[in-house]
Order: sequence, then C-alpha cells, then structure tokens
Amino acid sequence: MIKIGTLCYVVPSCLASPLTRQAVGRIVEVVSAPYEAPDVTYLPGTYYDVAFEGWTFYCRSDKLRPISDPGADVSETDYSETERAA
Repeated sequence: MIKIGTLCYVVPSCLASPLTRQAVGRIVEVVSAPYEAPDVTYLPGTYYDVAFEGWTFYCRSDKLRPISDPGADVSETDYSETERAA
C-alpha cells in the first residue's frame, strides 16, 4: 500500500485522459487511501488519487512507482513484461 503523501513517478505506459496525460512521466503526490475501481468503466485494480500542479487525478497503482517510500507495496497482477523489466 502506498501512504498518503508519498511521491511517485507515473510510468510512461500509463494510458490517461487528455487532461490527466500532463502527469504521465512526472512526479505526483498520493493524496488518498487506496480504493477499488469505482465502477465497470474503470479497469479492475487498486486506484489512488494523486496531485500534480494543482490538479487531482486518479491513477492505478500499477502505474505508480514510489520514490519517497521505496518499500511501498504496489503489487498488481497485470504488469506487462516491459514494465517489469524497467
């Protein structure tokens, strides 16, 4: 689990809405506790709300790499081979 306040890098393979794309490949701050996908329009998995430049976005845990809490558990079962190698 990633703690609130943890700084994370959003991996470049993150598919995001046009507004949210500004946070891809950047450092964000986790601002919520983990939660499950809110409805069937989201991919299954654990999500966090993250803050970037005054905006708050949601992000799946497998697209976040903690940098200020490197021991955080972000395990998900759907990592691609290229993300695991990175």
